[in-house]
Amino acid sequence: MAFDLITASDPRHSTLQKGFNLRWPLGNVQGQSSPAGADRIYLCQNVQDIIDAAEDALAQKDGRITVRSGGHCYEGFVSNKMPNSTETLSILDISQLNQVVYDVSGQIASELVPNSPLRYSFRLGAGGQNWDAYVALYKLANKSLPGGSCYSVGLGGHICGGAYGLLSRKDGLVCDWLSGVDMLVPNAQGNGLIPVHVARNSPNLDDLDLFAACCGAGGGQFGIITGYYFDTLPDAPTEVLWLVMEWDWSQLNKLALDKLLTAYQDWFARNQANRNTWGLATKLEMRHQNTGNVTLSVHYVDKDGGLQDRAAFDDFVTTMLTAIGIPAAECLSQSPAIHLPRSNPAGRMISSLSSALAATRQMDWLHCQQTLNGSGANQCGRYKSAYQKGGFTKKVLQAIWDTLTLGDPNGYLTQSLIQIQSFGGQINAASPTVLAQSSVSQRSSYLKWQPQCYWSGKSTATDQAHADWIRGLFCAAFANDGGVPVNNEFEGCYINYPDWDMLFYGGIPGQGLNPQWYKIFFPNLMIESRLRRTKKRWDPQNMFRNEMSVP
Repeated sequence: MAFDLITASDPRHSTLQKGFNLRWPLGNVQGQSSPAGADRIYLCQNVQDIIDAAEDALAQKDGRITVRSGGHCYEGFVSNKMPNSTETLSILDISQLNQVVYDVSGQIASELVPNSPLRYSFRLGAGGQNWDAYVALYKLANKSLPGGSCYSVGLGGHICGGAYGLLSRKDGLVCDWLSGVDMLVPNAQGNGLIPVHVARNSPNLDDLDLFAACCGAGGGQFGIITGYYFDTLPDAPTEVLWLVMEWDWSQLNKLALDKLLTAYQDWFARNQANRNTWGLATKLEMRHQNTGNVTLSVHYVDKDGGLQDRAAFDDFVTTMLTAIGIPAAECLSQSPAIHLPRSNPAGRMISSLSSALAATRQMDWLHCQQTLNGSGANQCGRYKSAYQKGGFTKKVLQAIWDTLTLGDPNGYLTQSLIQIQSFGGQINAASPTVLAQSSVSQRSSYLKWQPQCYWSGKSTATDQAHADWIRGLFCAAFANDGGVPVNNEFEGCYINYPDWDMLFYGGIPGQGLNPQWYKIFFPNLMIESRLRRTKKRWDPQNMFRNEMSVP
């Protein structure tokens, strides 16, 4: 066996128990391994390593396996043992399966099932990370993925969860481009893995179901994906416009922020049918008053991937400046990953389109993606999500304001924000074929929420302060909806931003398990039913399980 097995006697064990979110594993103290974390970590160099590692891990007493590519799971589903279990937890680390392969003639065969007649132009190893894929695809073929800007996110869990980013209004979700998948699924005995290859044009219904699950259902639930295959991918843009406007809290009041939010949603709703605007993507980051200011980041390419037509950029910037009625400042940090209180002086004042254009950077697309590295440091974090398809109600606007201005006498909320990104465009206009083979239920929204908060070091008081802050937002905003974003204006949550709170009534752990929680993430009954059917067919013994896996 060629895999590298890491156990508690190895000095790397404590570090490799952890992922991006340092809340996990529970009980982990710096420099020490956690009893709640993985007992064994298998570093796999190839597919055979994964097969051998899985067999070895499942042979342990009460053995359970999880899979890690980039390590960005927001909850402890990879790092933590299941509650009240006596399991031996093993993480199969597949980050070394990171090769990007391109064949201009489109003759790439399945690595796992080479006798399959299907052939492709691109293969991306599931262990690769976003930034590595962007660089390789650009240099090999002048192509890109419309995926996330967080550079270190692993493709393994990113793509199968849907995968969206700054180019998704223009080009759709990454999973909408997916053509085939190599996957290791449980054998009949439940003590090992066997290879399969499923594709968008598979003739077998069970295979089609599994492929559809790989297009938005999330990772680590049916098997281990080792490779993603694409017939084609969108052309990489040439140049982009990048602008970050900042409003200081000393200038803001509730009326101004309400106007900005209302105009923000309205602009994307009005322009859903206007393909000429789909190259405009934004992040509105409203930081708690102890964290920093309110920033609006604008990333723009025209429908052809260039900058010949700038009308949509001009219209959006003008609309936002007019709506809020308060001049912005040029944000000199430029990076959307900065959540700490601003320490740099503000840049030039932005009060009109001409002053905004003076502060706008025109950048090569690839260089811009490097600038926008949004992963940030490994810290403890809490997250929520919501898809917004309607306008901002008075209740939601009040909840946002109250959350951002909440008193914080102990100074805990120094990295806390409500991020609302643009959505829709090509995502909502996907073809009937793509929609029929997708597990993404939310195709009517124009905005996507990601409230988030970060902190360093583990303490009960700090963790509780952040839990109260982020839960308080949803409890107030969705008070009439059981604390979850499912109503006339919202269509649920994003499975790739897993949120354990959503399992419980009111979104509060301890208030009783909500048996309908899965519908919050998959409100489309057809998709939910297909995922349950797929789980029964491909993983009937529930080898791949966590607190939020397919019921």
